[in-house]
Amino acid sequence: MTSYPLNHPDKFIPLLMQEPDWFSLETAKKIDADDPLHYTKNLFNIGELIPFAGHSLGPVFQPVISQIQEIVDLQLQLHEGHFSDSHPDGKDSGNWFDCDRHIPSLAAAKNMLGFEDDCEFVFTASGLSQNLAMLMETFFRPTKKDWENGKTKIVMLDTEFFSDQAVAVSVMKRAIQNAENFGCFEHSQKPDPESQILKIKPDANGLFNTDNIIKLIQENAKTIQLISVSDIVFNTGQRLELNKIFSALKNVIEENHIIVGLDLAHTVGNRKIDLKSLPVTFAVGCGYKHLSGFAGSGFGIYVNKKADLKKYPPLQGWKAADSVRVFETIHRYDDSIMEKVGALAFRASCPAPVAIAPTQAFLNYFHQIGFDHCFNKSESLVRYLIALLKHHLHEKIELITPEDPMQRGAMIVFQVKGSKNAEKIEHFLKKEELTLGSFEIDTRPPNNIRLTPHYAYTTFEQINRMMTKLIVALKQNL
Repeated sequence: MTSYPLNHPDKFIPLLMQEPDWFSLETAKKIDADDPLHYTKNLFNIGELIPFAGHSLGPVFQPVISQIQEIVDLQLQLHEGHFSDSHPDGKDSGNWFDCDRHIPSLAAAKNMLGFEDDCEFVFTASGLSQNLAMLMETFFRPTKKDWENGKTKIVMLDTEFFSDQAVAVSVMKRAIQNAENFGCFEHSQKPDPESQILKIKPDANGLFNTDNIIKLIQENAKTIQLISVSDIVFNTGQRLELNKIFSALKNVIEENHIIVGLDLAHTVGNRKIDLKSLPVTFAVGCGYKHLSGFAGSGFGIYVNKKADLKKYPPLQGWKAADSVRVFETIHRYDDSIMEKVGALAFRASCPAPVAIAPTQAFLNYFHQIGFDHCFNKSESLVRYLIALLKHHLHEKIELITPEDPMQRGAMIVFQVKGSKNAEKIEHFLKKEELTLGSFEIDTRPPNNIRLTPHYAYTTFEQINRMMTKLIVALKQNL
């Protein structure tokens, strides 16, 4: 029997295609039988609807249910749960009071995100948009001189998710109002908020050109306060070439004191990133997509330890204080015990342990397996999906997502040529069907179909069956 090197994607597809029936259901079953991570799918609560939209909401990771039950049981002891000795991992991990500093979870996040120091990351119960708003509000601080010189722009992708755009406009509105209160527009017209946001334009398929991004920022550097972009673009699956972009812009960013923020909504749990190698001041993510958290699950925030928090003071609550010393000064404020570096300085209140348990449980489990193994399997799944799409439907579809693994993650986006309503295909795939099954995908304008095989719970057999049903859908001219 052929051994399939799922941990070596570059070898997997060439070896697979040597077989005359590589695209058959029987071969897909053989690959699954050879998968060293086949057991992880049993850890997810998957009913009749097979998930291929984990980029939007993943299935329940069942081990977290017992972890939440432990939290519930511990509350029978009331305040005991706040104290470090009550944590099953030992007192060094803290418990309810410092659940956002859980040591194994921090190690997992550091491995996946590539930050340098533990102080640069905290888990949060709050969602991505709230965290993005808080961080943009903190670091977008144009002075009166900046308004006079026109250094007031925020750079974003033209097709950025609505929430990110709403946050940017809201932050800009507040900045303009604040500037108006201080007389910045006595001799000039108050600007329209949207006019202060520079949009990077994509091509006809919604893809962004690396050189165009670099050129726009270089040409407008003296007017830019902040750059806020996604690593992986939500509606096309394209991954920006951030290393290439920021290598080219390193001097420009430093000389013009430009703040850089990243939206990692579609990166976290999907692909690794090395934040320490990028000139990034802050980043946000979410836990309900590739980390299979419950709907709306938060993830956390990253703030570079080199960020000047004297110039950009964060909003702080008592959780930004030294946890050991805060109770000594509980009746008064003592600035000497407040954190002043990295994401730790942005802590405000205690997150609910049940709110961050889904993210942490998933991270800890798959960190023990090794994210490199997980993402290598993911890449093998994705290449198999692409190969089947091209084999069966090359004349009927147009791939939107770049095939280059360096320019995408696990989400593959395509359009059906001639179709004006991709939602009909989505509904057809979701219909119950005894032989092939029912599949959850999703769509985004303009008629983009999004598919994501997930290393933790997707099988090659499921991809094969979903493809067969997709072929049926297209034969019916949906």
